[in-house]
Amino acid sequence: MQANKHSNRPAKEPQKKAVDMQERKIVRIADTDLDGSKKVRDLLRSITGISFSYSNALMKVLKIPEEKKLQDLDEKQLNELKEALSNPFKYKIPHWLFNWRRDETTGLDYHVLSNELRSKTTLQIQKIKTSRSYRGYRHSFNYKMRGQKVRSRGANFHGRVGSSLGVIKKKEQPQAGANKK
Repeated sequence: MQANKHSNRPAKEPQKKAVDMQERKIVRIADTDLDGSKKVRDLLRSITGISFSYSNALMKVLKIPEEKKLQDLDEKQLNELKEALSNPFKYKIPHWLFNWRRDETTGLDYHVLSNELRSKTTLQIQKIKTSRSYRGYRHSFNYKMRGQKVRSRGANFHGRVGSSLGVIKKKEQPQAGANKK
């Protein structure tokens, strides 16, 4: 502690308040701020990389009731939830629920979340583009690549570009007999 310049007494340290479970409104899990007043089951799905099935599996493995709110979890359960998200192998979550299956370099299954998922996906797309494969060309020109129709259903991610093919609207002409009286 530093002494105050004008007195011989040491400076007071700010006291840390104990966080009450009911006062905890925002909880940060996996680089995402979550509202504590909502159900855990629904909040897990708002984290990038967690699907409905994966959130249900987490709830069953951790034995958290479906209707429980995030602010009602105690510190032990909250830490257990964070640990299960970072290390799903420890909690024996089925590997077919993971979102990164058979990694090209290691051959293992992973479950990646938020920023790590975004960066891995963009790196994978860049790798496909540089390989000059059919999918790589389609990615580089922002075309659909899984066999969808493109002629009349929007050629790229911008949506419909230009007018539709084969449609010409006829101009209405006044009727010849309507003006004569």
